[in-house]
Amino acid sequence: NITIGIIDTGIDYNHADLGGGFGSNYKVKGGYDFVNKDSDPMDDNGHGTHVAGIAAANGTNLKGAAPDAKLYAFKVLDNYGSGWDSWILAAIERVLDPDQNPATDDAIDVVNMSLGRAPGTDDPISEAVNNAVSQGVVFVVAAGNSYDYGTVSTPGVAEKAITVGATDISDF
Repeated sequence: NITIGIIDTGIDYNHADLGGGFGSNYKVKGGYDFVNKDSDPMDDNGHGTHVAGIAAANGTNLKGAAPDAKLYAFKVLDNYGSGWDSWILAAIERVLDPDQNPATDDAIDVVNMSLGRAPGTDDPISEAVNNAVSQGVVFVVAAGNSYDYGTVSTPGVAEKAITVGATDISDF
């Protein structure tokens, strides 16, 4: 009964290893497209689908880390992988109440954000992540996507986030 929110470019919910559909009877239960301001968070870039597969694919070709988890797609990045802070902030708020009904307890359990920009520990995105974690949502975020070795970007600098990075053969 674990739910994973993917705040990224959306999810191609038609992918067979991600359930082949969208809605309450599918693996991708719901979400929102903040880029196009509609309820269809279809991925038109591929990155969010890639991340969702790592997290929760459960098909004949791919198995993710949590194959039985349910997914929620929050599209905050366009087909070029760009987006506005306001979209990211709105998605972070939405993971606390995906159905927008305060009478239901439906907060997402774990959220992945594989995105970033110049760091700032007191910026609104880091503050929003810290606030959501204080309310019980686990945030796993990328250390950075700027290709600058040894740097951590926002939201990876958020004090309460679990920040994940990688190294190469030279430990860079």
